[in-house]
Amino acid sequence: MNNISFMNYGEFGEMKLENTTSRGAIEDRRISIAIMSSFAILTIQYLILIFFDLTGTSMGRIIQLTSKALVGFFYLIALPSVLKRNRNKFIAIYFISFYIFIINFIFFAQNRIYLKQIIFPLFFTGISSFIYSYSINDWEVLMDVMKKTSKIVFLVGSFISVLIFSGFSNVGSYSMSLSYYMLLPATVYINELFNKISLKNVFAAGVSLFVIVTLGSRGPILCLGVFIMLKLVKYLKRLTYNKMPLYLSLFAMVGTGLIFFKEILTFAFNFLMSIGIRSRSLLLFAEGGIYLSGRDNLYSDVFEQILNNPIFGLGLMGDRFILGNRYVHNIFMEILINFGMLIGLLFIVIITYLIIKSLFIKNAKKYNVIIIWLSLGFIHLMVSSTYLTDFKFWIFLGLICNALIKTNKFKECNTEKLV
Repeated sequence: MNNISFMNYGEFGEMKLENTTSRGAIEDRRISIAIMSSFAILTIQYLILIFFDLTGTSMGRIIQLTSKALVGFFYLIALPSVLKRNRNKFIAIYFISFYIFIINFIFFAQNRIYLKQIIFPLFFTGISSFIYSYSINDWEVLMDVMKKTSKIVFLVGSFISVLIFSGFSNVGSYSMSLSYYMLLPATVYINELFNKISLKNVFAAGVSLFVIVTLGSRGPILCLGVFIMLKLVKYLKRLTYNKMPLYLSLFAMVGTGLIFFKEILTFAFNFLMSIGIRSRSLLLFAEGGIYLSGRDNLYSDVFEQILNNPIFGLGLMGDRFILGNRYVHNIFMEILINFGMLIGLLFIVIITYLIIKSLFIKNAKKYNVIIIWLSLGFIHLMVSSTYLTDFKFWIFLGLICNALIKTNKFKECNTEKLV
């Protein structure tokens, strides 16, 4: 009788654990869909705007507001799951963020007009994205949602590219937005290529890279370069004799490419020109040197103000005040002008430490997700965008804090409770 009771209890425990794990997976999927929804919705929004030529129009603004509402809808669906896991942290993080914002609003009056502009992207997408990504327990679910989102972005982005190449839509000499949208499928499919070489992965990665190079800016190319380098470094640690010929061939190709780099770029640029495609990125690379697109002047102006205000800086959005509603295009200089040398350097050291430590994580699945998001959410901030309103940066920051700080042992905890 006792044996039967024990067996029944064990079966009940296993069933309860299975139900708990299933609920956890559903919650993780909701949270993952929420943080990935912006990628799909923004790409579709971009297609609608250029297809109907609505950029800068009243109808275009309505579409943009509708897109924000849709993203907010997905965040609201996942909110109960996030609060269930991190209610106290949710309240604490928002309280601290709001406190910092109010302090800046009070003491840096010159920035108030610019601070008002970031209330929505900072509090409703940035901070929330940090908490949501921190709340994820099952990284495999996140990766699965990332792959599905990549398919949507790839298909929509490829269609946009066809519209541009055919002359149906005009985006000027290049489209920074499209190239950063296509960075998601590029990194995800290149990551898949390292796991499995298939025609589908080669095609998707190749098309994504082609769109970035021909229609985009240099930032996404830099992001991809860092991602591939970090992926190769990890693979070198698992080098075996069977894989040695493959890696030797790869390094030979890379070495040859570096030796004849300028010739290859010139050939690629001329070839694309012959079929009516003018790649701004290839042209700038082929010209040699470092073309900063005026960023050197921005850096100089902001650095001078950092030296003039080393203690407190000029507050959040201080670079906008200096540069006339333009940002400095460098996350480290932006942090220094926002918080001053003392607090700013502390923040920079903490962020750098978290990033470096996350790259030494032993879990291969988490490592792959981290380097993808390093490419998507951080590298571009060295040359573009602003960390205050870039939701991808906050997702990345939440994930590395998740990987390094959070215990993230929910399955083990559930098992112990059942025992």
